[in-house]
Amino acid sequence: MPERDSAARIAGALLMLTAVINAVSAMARFAADTDQPTLAETLSAIHLNQGLYGLGGVSRITAGFTLIAAARYLLRTRIIRDGHGTPLVPGLFAASGAFNIVSGACAVILAAYAPAINPLIESSAFLRWSTGKTGFALAGLALVVASRYPWRVGSALRSIAPVSAIVGVAMQFIWIDSATVAHPIVGAAFFLCLLAVGSMLFTGRTQRSSRRVVDSDSPA
Repeated sequence: MPERDSAARIAGALLMLTAVINAVSAMARFAADTDQPTLAETLSAIHLNQGLYGLGGVSRITAGFTLIAAARYLLRTRIIRDGHGTPLVPGLFAASGAFNIVSGACAVILAAYAPAINPLIESSAFLRWSTGKTGFALAGLALVVASRYPWRVGSALRSIAPVSAIVGVAMQFIWIDSATVAHPIVGAAFFLCLLAVGSMLFTGRTQRSSRRVVDSDSPA
């Protein structure tokens, strides 16, 4: 029986935890209904739903830290060490987590001081918007890059490769305002991708496929 890769199991668990916490953050923000046309209206909505919006911000901060931790353990997996994955994926996940932490912190500031408008609030509102979108886009790029791996190893994992790539590309549309209606759908797809990848790592399915590739490449 092949040695269990504890780093992969931990990374998988952290990715699944990140997916769940991100879902909490998204639902809290959606329930707060703070996407308004002007800053003043947005701050008024935040003030009326301070608890929900604050929960969304704290959840985003937490998800950022768990994603960074997942990236750290991904770097330690045999998948990366054996060259069947690229360090770029955990690097992009870590960068995404860092941007999400900043975005969440700005959301907490807005929840604490709304509906006041001052330079701190204006800067926090812009940073929350820009870092949130950047973090989401970077996570999407990680999925696109990661899609090469399951395609190479084949077997049942190959089916997730095109899905991962498509979701990752769709996540780049976060920057297009006219695509706002599709954002919840893409966010849900990202949630499912994180759960799927995390589950495969946690259960050892990814590692077993990687080991079969290593064995098949070894001289008889």
